[in-house]
Amino acid sequence: MKALLLVDDSRTMLVYMSSVLRKRGFKVFTAISGEEALQILSDQNGIQFVLSDWLMPGMSGIELCQTLKCRDFGRYIFFVLLSSKNDQDSIVTGIDAGADDFVDKKTSVEELEARIRAGFRTLALHNEVVEKNRELDRAYGMIKRDLESAGDLIKQILPKQKNFPCVELSYVSIPSAQIGGDMLGYMQLDMDNVAFYLFDVAGHGVSSALMSFSVQQSLAVMNGSASIVMYGADTGRSIVPPELVVDKLNQMYVSGDSGNLYFTMIYAVLNTKSGLLSYCCAGHPPLVLYRDNRDKAEMIGHDNFVVGAFDDVDYQSSTIQLEPGDRVWFYSDGITEADNGKEQFSEDGLRNTIENLNQYSTQQQTAMVVKSVQEWRQNESFDDDVSLLVAEWKGAIEGDNQCDMRLVKKATAQFYK
Repeated sequence: MKALLLVDDSRTMLVYMSSVLRKRGFKVFTAISGEEALQILSDQNGIQFVLSDWLMPGMSGIELCQTLKCRDFGRYIFFVLLSSKNDQDSIVTGIDAGADDFVDKKTSVEELEARIRAGFRTLALHNEVVEKNRELDRAYGMIKRDLESAGDLIKQILPKQKNFPCVELSYVSIPSAQIGGDMLGYMQLDMDNVAFYLFDVAGHGVSSALMSFSVQQSLAVMNGSASIVMYGADTGRSIVPPELVVDKLNQMYVSGDSGNLYFTMIYAVLNTKSGLLSYCCAGHPPLVLYRDNRDKAEMIGHDNFVVGAFDDVDYQSSTIQLEPGDRVWFYSDGITEADNGKEQFSEDGLRNTIENLNQYSTQQQTAMVVKSVQEWRQNESFDDDVSLLVAEWKGAIEGDNQCDMRLVKKATAQFYK
């Protein structure tokens, strides 16, 4: 039974109207003043329909309407204003006060009933929208919590240890949303070689993050025929060259159901004894090589295609000789394409910034680069994912000591077996 509240300072009118409306199937509550109406509505949360007289001592029908329509009341009330005034100015005044309908007291009972039923239909639609919005809010809350959990998982995959006898690392990873499409990391291939990678999946959000995680998992397989970074069985294994690693990733993802996603990447292998670095840039911004003995940085890279977009692509690689103290920077275009409204930070801007940081430790430099970009654009947030990874080769280790960079943290061990 539909409940409504009838408000009128005339007890005769209340008795008559409530009797008529009850006979027509409505559950009727009555109040003789606006103040009493507010108390009843406070006690009866199920009432969302009010018919009120305009002219009443104390709180008028207009004032009652305005009170019920304010946001602090707590629920939506469909308000019908009853009046003996039927002129245009009165109707405009009532509607401006927030009334949903305006009914002349001389209106027939049949028309009044029709208007009330129409009002309840409108109220039902409103309540349905409110409930759907609540469902959306609950779903959004669940998605938000899931994304936060996914973001925490991605953070767990990032390198934990950064300082080794042969190599010192520093990195920054800042997704533009809760989760992003960038990924970076390293893995020890054998006792003399370590691989570094940084890749950037096109787009943002869940699909990009899932593909990023998938690519990272593909790189992380070290043993068996499924490995794309190592040849051969567990004994007598050899390292797959960077260009072939990228080529294998291209074969895997160009034919997969990736929703037209592709990614750019840098994959590099460093011999920690000799300082020889082989690398492949696939559609990715060039890496920055900082020569410590020259206090100078240079951009080096390739014109290779992106990964996962085209069949039958030939990828090229290059080799450079590092000297102790040299640093190699990998980064995503979220840094170089950051803009301040007039221009982009650019690769030259990054190179110049890196050259000006040579007096600081490797561990400090990535955070300082990010801070420099934020200050340049006068904004702490980024429109794209931002990733930076710098590796400093310290030189060959004397004696029988080995540069052990195996990832054995409990949080990430499952990914690097």
